[in-house]
Amino acid sequence: MEHNPWWRGNLPAETSDFVGREAEIRELLKLLAETPLVTVTGAAGVGKSRIAVRAAEECHDSYPDGAWLVELSGEHNGDLLVHIVASALGLREQSARPPANVLVEFLADKNLLLLLDTCEHLLTACRDLVTEILERARGVRIIATSRQALGLPREALLFVEPFQAPIPEIAGLTLNDALRLFLGRAEVTAPGLEIGETDLTVAAGICRLLDGIPLAVELAAGRLGAPSVERPVEQPAERSAGCLEGRFGTVERLAGSLEGRFGTVERSAGCLEDRFETPPTGRSPISVHRTLRIVVDWSHELCTAEERLLWARLSVFAGCFEEEAALWVCGDDHLVNVPDLLAGLADRSLLVRVPGGYRQPGTIREYGRERLARSGEEARLARRHRYYYLDLARQADADWYGPRQEEWAARLNFSITDLRRALGSGSPSASPAVELAGTLWILWFCLGRMHEGRHHMGRAIDAAPVTDPGLPRLLWADGCVAIAQGDLEGGRRRAEAALSAALDWDDYAAAGQAQLRLAGHSLFVGALHEVEPGVERAREYFRRAGATTVGEPLALVTMAMAVTCRGEFAEAISILEEVRRLCDARGERWARAHGDYVLSIAQLGLGRTAEAATAARQSLDVKWRFRDATGVTLAVDQLAVIAAVQGDGYRTARLQGLVVRLWTMFGLRGFGSRGMSEPRTVAERTARQLLGDDVYDKVFAEGYDDDPDSAVAYALG
Repeated sequence: MEHNPWWRGNLPAETSDFVGREAEIRELLKLLAETPLVTVTGAAGVGKSRIAVRAAEECHDSYPDGAWLVELSGEHNGDLLVHIVASALGLREQSARPPANVLVEFLADKNLLLLLDTCEHLLTACRDLVTEILERARGVRIIATSRQALGLPREALLFVEPFQAPIPEIAGLTLNDALRLFLGRAEVTAPGLEIGETDLTVAAGICRLLDGIPLAVELAAGRLGAPSVERPVEQPAERSAGCLEGRFGTVERLAGSLEGRFGTVERSAGCLEDRFETPPTGRSPISVHRTLRIVVDWSHELCTAEERLLWARLSVFAGCFEEEAALWVCGDDHLVNVPDLLAGLADRSLLVRVPGGYRQPGTIREYGRERLARSGEEARLARRHRYYYLDLARQADADWYGPRQEEWAARLNFSITDLRRALGSGSPSASPAVELAGTLWILWFCLGRMHEGRHHMGRAIDAAPVTDPGLPRLLWADGCVAIAQGDLEGGRRRAEAALSAALDWDDYAAAGQAQLRLAGHSLFVGALHEVEPGVERAREYFRRAGATTVGEPLALVTMAMAVTCRGEFAEAISILEEVRRLCDARGERWARAHGDYVLSIAQLGLGRTAEAATAARQSLDVKWRFRDATGVTLAVDQLAVIAAVQGDGYRTARLQGLVVRLWTMFGLRGFGSRGMSEPRTVAERTARQLLGDDVYDKVFAEGYDDDPDSAVAYALG
């Protein structure tokens, strides 16, 4: 399965073969056609998430605005649910309005599928948000997965049971889904294993003993390729763990024979039954949970001491994590070979490999968290986790003014769930929380998570003591985002407070950033005469700080924007050439892309259409790679204006269709301000005169209907 284009959804690629569940998927698709909300429910480990994702993939083409997965298993703050959903949808929260209103308005005219995965621990927040979406966004369909129904009026339920256990008499003749899953996983973990009829009977017995629970079957098959724990195989029958080890721990002695690896079915039955007070007889959620718990217990006991310790420590991560993060947070003298241990756990389905790292399945994480709490290491691991992500944010901030911006953008977005956990752990008034919230300004401002950033920064500001040295950065970062959202007065107040606090601390780097935000405020309120003096003060603070910062080229871009607004295009171009020199010397692209957009406007003001088009395309190329929705839309809009000036009505109409598509797709508001809309209106009038209204409308529709990847490639051509 291939990834969908990012603008059509974010469903993951399958990392292993999908087995069975045809009836459940058909029923889910049928229910989804009849009702706007279907909750896939059932016990842990039965495959709710995979069924939902596969069904979403099958009906993906029915939703022009895409199918979107929102993973909630690692999230624990219901107050952030709106931000989490908005982030998954690619909605840039560039407004100061209530985030729920922004999200629902964005969805109001969309025809898309939303998959909320693992809702049970955020049930109230999910119920409230789903209610609001279904009331105001009639084109949205929602699949939820949860161990508990949401309890809403229009909710249809799909209860997922474990696979049917294989029937012994026909196991050698018919491979049912549980057995197919076991054998498929066995083929991966023990390549070259030859399976005969007797082995099929043994495998069928194992699946039957595991009650057909998919996760339990995967965990059992995952032991086939694992070395045994260094304990005697021959242990008393009453020691069920030892007996299970005898089945799965004799790989070296009995390679090639599945029966040899597992022992007889009767012996297996005795081992598992020893773990129940009474043998499991139905398929109730309690029975399924109990069977799964037994298998997870058993998988844990069959791990080496190092693997068990890492399993527990990894539970501190809420979402996807890099190998480096696991090494830094979990490694010590007791765990010296973390990379190999991670690979071993993944081979046995105790971790999931994802692009860029790993993820612990929810059931496995819950079990590990219990073990971590018992170990007495929970507080220490939480501190290590918090300081690792603080250090990650510091590195991103230090490297942002350089050639690794795309890498850092990807790493911060990849780590967002654990960054949220780090921000929410401990007291918000603690120095690490204050520093982290402010240091993540890149995530909040540069990468568009503005509403969420203001939530975290506001929480830290309210709790931070005035003596905290991280407060000036936190204040200017919050002011920066506020101004970008259009909260100009709120941003000004934050920037003024930041400047005062920074000067009290002799923190000239923070003073420069605060002063730059005040200059930006002057620009946006039209006080153009205040911009240049403000920028010069900011640059002086940066010089006194003695550190290079991306604030330097941004200050010059701010000055160039003011000069351009005054119609002094040649002066603006001179300033922006300095921006290019500074950025190119460091391999920086994000700030330069801002400058290239303004450069395009200035070049067009001098009638240099070719140079203006080149600058706009350079800005667009970078903005598209950063998924900067506003930057992309502005650059395409500028290219449409340039095409009109060049007399190319067809290109103008097509690009203007793309602009409206992007505007709608990303939920951009305030895009039609007078200063920005006037050139667009003139360009449209020109294109209509060149083409005629009917042709313009036809070409405009082509641009609107074209997929954004192809349309942006056209704009760059």
